[in-house]
Amino acid sequence: MTDDGRYEGEYPGQEGLPFDEGGGQARRSAAGGAGQEAGGRGSSSGGSDDDLFVWDDLRPPDRGRDERRRRPVDAEPGDWRVREFPEGRDRPRPPREDRRAAGDWRAPEYPTGAGRARHEPADGYEVSEEWEEWLEPEAPHRQETIGPLPERHKGPRRRRLSAGAVLLAMLLGFFLTGLLDARTIKKDVEARPYGALRTLQLALLAPMTGLSGLVRADDLGAAVASALGRGEAPHHTLAEVKKTKKPLWPRTITEKKPLRLYVAGDSMDQVFGSSLVNLGEATGLVKGKNDYHVSSGLSRPDFYDWPQRLVDQIVDFRPEAAAVLFGANDGQDVLYEGKVLKVGTKAWQEVYAQRVGEAMDILTKGGRRVYWVGNPIMKDFEYRGRIAMMNHIYEAEARKHPGVTFVSTWQALANEKGSYAEYLKDENGDLVLMRAPDGIHLSREGGDRMAQVVLDVIEKDWGMTGSASPSPAP
Repeated sequence: MTDDGRYEGEYPGQEGLPFDEGGGQARRSAAGGAGQEAGGRGSSSGGSDDDLFVWDDLRPPDRGRDERRRRPVDAEPGDWRVREFPEGRDRPRPPREDRRAAGDWRAPEYPTGAGRARHEPADGYEVSEEWEEWLEPEAPHRQETIGPLPERHKGPRRRRLSAGAVLLAMLLGFFLTGLLDARTIKKDVEARPYGALRTLQLALLAPMTGLSGLVRADDLGAAVASALGRGEAPHHTLAEVKKTKKPLWPRTITEKKPLRLYVAGDSMDQVFGSSLVNLGEATGLVKGKNDYHVSSGLSRPDFYDWPQRLVDQIVDFRPEAAAVLFGANDGQDVLYEGKVLKVGTKAWQEVYAQRVGEAMDILTKGGRRVYWVGNPIMKDFEYRGRIAMMNHIYEAEARKHPGVTFVSTWQALANEKGSYAEYLKDENGDLVLMRAPDGIHLSREGGDRMAQVVLDVIEKDWGMTGSASPSPAP
């Protein structure tokens, strides 16, 4: 507000009513009488807080497009509230190009009154300019139109790597990773089926494994794995498995002293073992532990050393009985004394029987009972024949080792005709899915049925009643 009562707002030339005390009072005094005579329109005569218009019927009066702008009663030449246009219709806006030529189109030349300077934004850019750019996107916008552009920081240009350099870096990273883990890679390749492909892969891997051993990179990789908790725990020896003073079997199984049962095997044991542990612990007379490893077996100790694993678990878990299930991955060629033995041959059967007997010797040391579980019937005819051959080896070796009982599950998962079937009737007479789609593994219901057959043999052998009686209250 200036001394002469004129409004000095932030945007000179903007039409509207400024909400300041001086200007509001002047307009109220000039328009009060006319507003009251025309139907009670006008503003209240209160303070500056009542500087609002209240229209009849809560609606502003309609103004036609051709209606002349109303000049304020106290208008004077050069007043900011009045555009000095000619009498009659408002002066049309010139085209954009003319406005550019006449001057800066971003700041319309509204009269600003005597001694008033026009206020412009510091950056030289108004809201009206944004609207005109949106309404006329096809119009060219030069630097003088949009204002000065910010200075772009000119730093050193980053040098981009070529595709060859990126590929070389990737290959180098793979080589260093393989150098640190060469021992594990070689072990995985050695576990593959014997043949020309395995021989070729080992030949290609020989330079890397030799370099890894020369620079001792495999030791560094083992140290990193150990720091991350992925290293192997120290192994035990069979000498640590000592015979107890009292025989483990037979004894009375109670809820306070349950049977410690260790279950081990390959991928078939994943479902079967968990079902056996669950059914046994549900009686309250068994404390079990399931230990399975996928793609493992007894025919390839170079891939997974089950004899060492059995020794470690016997020392750590101290079981009184063990139930094992192998054979799903054992029907393959084996390496024995530098020769590859074809699966199913007489030499192969002798070597496999020797490895089965070794596992039985480890498990029975100390007087524990072992329940060697035979595999069920399989869907594929050729694979079924290999499974049947190995079941005969298990049964024959069990007769040679005191304390080992062979448990057949072949008929438990066959139909009435003795053939393979995915669905079998349960105790209620309903058909239930027993096998996985691959025709090898078990469903949960199939695992429970197979585990119940083995649990019945264990309970009978140990004289268990099948359920624990509740403990007396103290």
